[in-house]
Amino acid sequence: MNIASAIQRREEGFELIRDYDIALYRLKCYNDNVYRGITPNVNVPDFNPDPPVFACRFSSTPGYEEVLALANEDGKIALQDTRVKGKFDEPLEGSQAHCNAIFDIAWMPGELKLVTASGDHSARLLDVSRPKIEQIACFHAHTRSVKTAVFRQEDKAVFATGARDGSIMIWDIRANHTDQPKPDNCIGNAHSIFGNLSNLKRKTVAQASRAQSITGLTFQDDFTLISCAAGDGLIKVWDLRKNYTVHKKEPMAKHLMNYAGHSSRNGFSSLLICPARITLYASCMDNVIYAYNISSYNRKPVAEYYGHQNHTYYIKTCLSPDGRYLASGSSDELAYIWHTGRPGAPMVKLTGHTEEVTCIAWCNVGETKIVTCSDDSYHRIWKVGFEHKIENEEIRILGRAEVVVDRFPLENMKLETTPTSSRTSISRASMSHEETTPTSDNPGPSNEKVIHADRQTRSGGTVKRSFIQMMVGSRSEEKFKCILSPIYENHEMLAKRTHMDGNRGARRLFSSNTEIAGTSSRNYDSDEPSTSQSTSTSRNDGIPFSSPTSNLPNFVVDGTAPHLLEISPQKYKENVDWLTKIRKERYETQKKTASCSSRTQVTPGRRLKRSQSTEPQKVTKTTKSYALSLLDFFNKAANKAGKKNSCSENSSISMPSSNPDTEQCQEEER
Repeated sequence: MNIASAIQRREEGFELIRDYDIALYRLKCYNDNVYRGITPNVNVPDFNPDPPVFACRFSSTPGYEEVLALANEDGKIALQDTRVKGKFDEPLEGSQAHCNAIFDIAWMPGELKLVTASGDHSARLLDVSRPKIEQIACFHAHTRSVKTAVFRQEDKAVFATGARDGSIMIWDIRANHTDQPKPDNCIGNAHSIFGNLSNLKRKTVAQASRAQSITGLTFQDDFTLISCAAGDGLIKVWDLRKNYTVHKKEPMAKHLMNYAGHSSRNGFSSLLICPARITLYASCMDNVIYAYNISSYNRKPVAEYYGHQNHTYYIKTCLSPDGRYLASGSSDELAYIWHTGRPGAPMVKLTGHTEEVTCIAWCNVGETKIVTCSDDSYHRIWKVGFEHKIENEEIRILGRAEVVVDRFPLENMKLETTPTSSRTSISRASMSHEETTPTSDNPGPSNEKVIHADRQTRSGGTVKRSFIQMMVGSRSEEKFKCILSPIYENHEMLAKRTHMDGNRGARRLFSSNTEIAGTSSRNYDSDEPSTSQSTSTSRNDGIPFSSPTSNLPNFVVDGTAPHLLEISPQKYKENVDWLTKIRKERYETQKKTASCSSRTQVTPGRRLKRSQSTEPQKVTKTTKSYALSLLDFFNKAANKAGKKNSCSENSSISMPSSNPDTEQCQEEER
């Protein structure tokens, strides 16, 4: 149901917009809703009896919303009325529209006409209102396979096409051309990754490149077109009021939105816009569907939907008519459905196909109806099944919806694999331009290898495991066991306090001989505390303590920084114990005057405060002149004391004066 009409009915009081998860849980595919694609083309040399369906779309014409258009690899197109029971398990009769594969279908708004995008480098407008499908016009200007086509919203005349040549063309079917239709606007090299190369190199390299292939287009409004490509990791917003045809330089987009993942598979396979024209859904090759806010053109996505596998560019996505649910095909033979309001893992998966599920379509009216197409050459119609059991249920039900119960859905997304090709059909040459229908835009190993690698990841094989797998213990616990030393936070605080208390104590300036020997042997390059109380290797509580930084180099003390040797020269600090040097000089002076003094001098009073820093400090060196003047003073004092014979045992020695005569007068007065 259209969201506008639903809101209007809710405002009138007739209904409320509610989720219908319970209906999706009951989706079933009965045996009479399984069809075998479209009849093959028997007039080709490489005949394939079961060509897969590449595109399917429901009509938007009022009264014909349940008419489904399908296109296959042989270039045939067929219409199916899903309200009428057909011959199940048989192919539909189709009409030959192209001589190569049809990759996309775009219905004209409000009309029983549609545009097909084909591998024969052309797009064609077909009238399907009559029993026999008729061609109205052929639009041939691309030089490679046309991959996508889209009509402008509510416009019956303007549509856009994107091809593997990297060009986006805007067509108007009302234009009158003499020979053949020409595009009104052309954006050449729209997603070119060779912008910095010269024109000659760009032409030679771009021919063999698939990265610039346009894989998705959608109109936001009448003058805004959004595009994505196969390998540049960008979503570009173009302003169609600008004529890009006349510009020879690289075209500049109005806005850019970046790929938000971390994989090298950054291409996008399809684009969708919600009915409110606010959210853009981009299906990426890294197995994630990203949601972007196109009202603000934020470069980063606002939501991510994962859980499926996207290994080829044939996998498409679709939205429910009200935009509440998102559905996508997958390379693991399943189709997935997400609730757009609950990003992350899917809520439902549809089982029944035996090969890769490529395109998917959601009916716009009536009860929930979904169509899925697969490489097994079958397309299935899913409807809400009976709540009660029916007779021969095992035979009649060939597919059902299952609730996704996956504890670790991120494993499939995080596994980095090479893109694969699940095409088992025979490659067929084109009847024009000798181009072969592409089997995959990313060739690589087969699906069996990828599935085997995924199984190895889940079982703990050789593939790198995720953090979640290590937590659940899929490998041996002993292999990842690690032993860490215990952390004693409380004891560490006690040790730090003891160290600080030991440093707070005062220390004598002139120590005894035993302390002199201990102090002189200290190496100031170490980080150990200077106090003797904290040099013990054990703490008061009996727990051994070892500083975690005791063995680390100290670039401040050493004056060296190994990581800066190339930038700045190496600096050295003079390893001098300045306090010991001063004490030794004074000790030598006292030793010379010891013969004249009957008592040793008393150690000066303790210092009230001591510097808390354990690093050596720079002081001015004591000059020799100061030592000589001190010796002269002591000699004079000793001579006077011998003459008077009245030297006091406990008298303290004063500091030298600059005038000896003045000092002698002071001694005589005393």
